[in-house]
Amino acid sequence: MSAAPGSPIVQAIYAIAALNSVALAGVLWRHRDRPGARPLLGTVLGSGLWTVCGLALMRIDPGPLALAFLALLFLGVGGGTMALLVFTLEYTGREELIRPPILAALSIEPVLVVFTVIANPGNLFYALSDGTVEWGPAFWIHTAYSYAALAVVTALIVEFLVRSRSLYRGQSAALLAGALAAWLGNAAYVFGSIEVDTTPIGFAAAGILYAVAILRYQLVDVVPIARDRVLDTVTDAVFVVDDEDRLIDANPVGQRLLACVDGSPIGTSVDSLLADRPALREEVRALTATRDPTERELAVGDDYYLVRTTPIEDGRDRHAGWLFVAREITDRKRREARLERQNERLAEFANIVSHDLRNPLTVAGGHLQLAREADDPDPHLDEVERSHERMETIIEDVLALAREGRDVTDAEPVDLATLADRAWASVDTGDATLAIDSSAPILADPDRLQRLLENLFRNSLEHGAERADGADLEVAVGTLGDARDRAGAGFYVADDGVGIPSSQRGQAFKGGYTTDEDGTGFGLAIVAEIATAHDWTSAVAESDAGGARFEFRGVEPAGDATPADAEIESTESPLRSDPSQP
Repeated sequence: MSAAPGSPIVQAIYAIAALNSVALAGVLWRHRDRPGARPLLGTVLGSGLWTVCGLALMRIDPGPLALAFLALLFLGVGGGTMALLVFTLEYTGREELIRPPILAALSIEPVLVVFTVIANPGNLFYALSDGTVEWGPAFWIHTAYSYAALAVVTALIVEFLVRSRSLYRGQSAALLAGALAAWLGNAAYVFGSIEVDTTPIGFAAAGILYAVAILRYQLVDVVPIARDRVLDTVTDAVFVVDDEDRLIDANPVGQRLLACVDGSPIGTSVDSLLADRPALREEVRALTATRDPTERELAVGDDYYLVRTTPIEDGRDRHAGWLFVAREITDRKRREARLERQNERLAEFANIVSHDLRNPLTVAGGHLQLAREADDPDPHLDEVERSHERMETIIEDVLALAREGRDVTDAEPVDLATLADRAWASVDTGDATLAIDSSAPILADPDRLQRLLENLFRNSLEHGAERADGADLEVAVGTLGDARDRAGAGFYVADDGVGIPSSQRGQAFKGGYTTDEDGTGFGLAIVAEIATAHDWTSAVAESDAGGARFEFRGVEPAGDATPADAEIESTESPLRSDPSQP
């Protein structure tokens, strides 16, 4: 214990380390109500006391005052080390070990060291020889005890660093580096040939690293919570939000869900993440408004999620945040929507049976009654036959309306031109002509796609055949968009007839809507149902020639799986509304 002061550089480093401890202690004191802040404050105060006493011992002569500083130095050593162990237990989620008996046991060693240093019976702790210190057995026992505590601290932080990620990884790395810096600084003095205690130098480096952990990684604001509850292997998106409403963790599925967010979302408030989605933000706020487990369905863009929220408590039953588990239920919601549409079709069917079919049956009954009373019944029986035929047509259309709406589960590669050719051949087209503007292999149910095209061709022939110039009707079929963009890819059917007025296009696909007295109004409704069954969208527009144009998008291309019978020679047509289409 030489009274000779250390070099000015060493003393300056000691002073910097002491000031750093004071600054960190101030920050931790302001956040002393936060979990983990108080034991970390004890660590910083212990290291600060160690540094101040070491600096004092460099500048004063041996004597009672120096002995007092030496005792306080070891109080800082023992107290700071045990406080660091307590902080690490809380930081890594082992609060159940922080009980009064354990805390009392951890306090025994630092107190015994202080009394042993002051009394130093039989030079048990140290001995002076020619102005230098020779450490006794008690010192080495104390050193072994402190190193064992630091080894536990290091192991716990390393284990947590391995199993943590995101924001905690930066925290843990900074804490681990700080602990190692202090440890190495002490080991260099105890086991090396350096005469000046370099431990405070290690603590100066540790203080800087702790400052990084506090200021950069919000060490005292964000503490590890419920890490074992976040399962990386689950297929659901999992998020952890702390009690400050800040996202502090997310599993890989959750991170992919937040891929649209610029930069790392970890450490960002939920309000900021959802700033451009106010409706969703309010839904999330409602989920965290209570401390009870809750769940609700949320819409995120075109997808739906069932979100379950569970409050998280730490080992001392303090509220620490929320665990969000979001399970995608988009397919289920779509099935529910389809079931609802099917129920609507059943209701529509019942309405048709009870109302629309009654009219032709009433007409048929009236003519039959007249046939019984007339001398020449033939004309009336002809009317009966026509009424019955119309009733049969309505029944077939109604059944098709219900049948074609079932989801397509057996789609196969088909060529649009091939199906259009077949559909055209099965319809009485008269003098009308068909032009294939462009074609491509797509995935579809060939029978239902042919039915869709047949109905569109009949619609064009029945409603658009009377052109003002007296020319024959032309119907064109072609592709839309880029096959690489499924949402915009599709096909169209257009004609150069009289078209559909813009005021009536919104009703064109509705069942029962028709402008023809002899029509059933189900042809285009069946078309819409077939498109919906394929998960396509339907739209009515006007062709360049002023006729009707029906567009279908969301069509899945068949890639290279072109059907063998798809060798149809294309002809150009003036009916394309988009000249950029191939």
